[in-house]
Amino acid sequence: MSVEPGRGSGLPEPRRPAAADPPTAPGAEPGVAETGARRIPRPDPRESGDMPFLDHLEALRKVLFQSAAACAAGGLAAWWVAPRVLDDVIRRTVGRAVVLSPLEALNERIKLSLVLGLVISLPVVLQRLWSFVVPGLLGRERRWVPGMVAASYVLFALGAWAAYGYLVPLVMHVLGSFMTPAMTAQIRLSELLAFTYNMALACGVVFQLPLVCMLLTAIGIVTPGFLLRQWRVAIVLVFLVTAIITPGDVVTAQIVMGVPMTLLYFVSVGLSWLVARRRRDPDARAGEREVGDA
Repeated sequence: MSVEPGRGSGLPEPRRPAAADPPTAPGAEPGVAETGARRIPRPDPRESGDMPFLDHLEALRKVLFQSAAACAAGGLAAWWVAPRVLDDVIRRTVGRAVVLSPLEALNERIKLSLVLGLVISLPVVLQRLWSFVVPGLLGRERRWVPGMVAASYVLFALGAWAAYGYLVPLVMHVLGSFMTPAMTAQIRLSELLAFTYNMALACGVVFQLPLVCMLLTAIGIVTPGFLLRQWRVAIVLVFLVTAIITPGDVVTAQIVMGVPMTLLYFVSVGLSWLVARRRRDPDARAGEREVGDA
């Protein structure tokens, strides 16, 4: 008489094999399993935290490679535009520049091509970096970050364009007015472009001021009233910053840059007031609903 294993027999019950994952139907999307008529999407391993560290490094390597390729393509495209930009910068500022070494013209064209290539490819680079970091962000951060990055890029481009088209020619014209008839201007090409790069970078950073004020107001660190009460301190800081980012012996550049920066500060206060007003409206509506419910 044979005794079957199970309850009451004294023998251990045999272990049942674990249920396998539901098979993926042919032609179905990877990472999506089908159970009957219902499709169950599998979570992105980057969002769930199940992605191994080496896979993260591989994804980062691809992003960096694609970004470098975009910069290289932008630099090659900018190589053909660089001579026109060089001629335009010289025409707007000094009229004629001096080259003091055989390689100076080539070196400056390569530098300008790299700078322009970075500017051209920056949207692609930002998009690839965004695709890498977005799985680790919260829903609110996913809504805020793209708009902030786009606004920062536009403001920086506007600041650099203001320096290229207005500030640098104005400063060079004002400085040239101090020359006497016995003086001859011989501006070296490398020094002219270095001055233009510095002024464009400084103006691009300064134009981030409205975005910074709006961000600080949105998270509750500063208020429009606080910014308006500190206008005297802001003016002192504005001219201190212009003294740092402009050449040390160019006082005129500090004045020419300081006045627009002061106006930009008051524009930032106005934008901060708009952000604060938008923050107060939901709070007021929530308070009215609470009073109505009571």
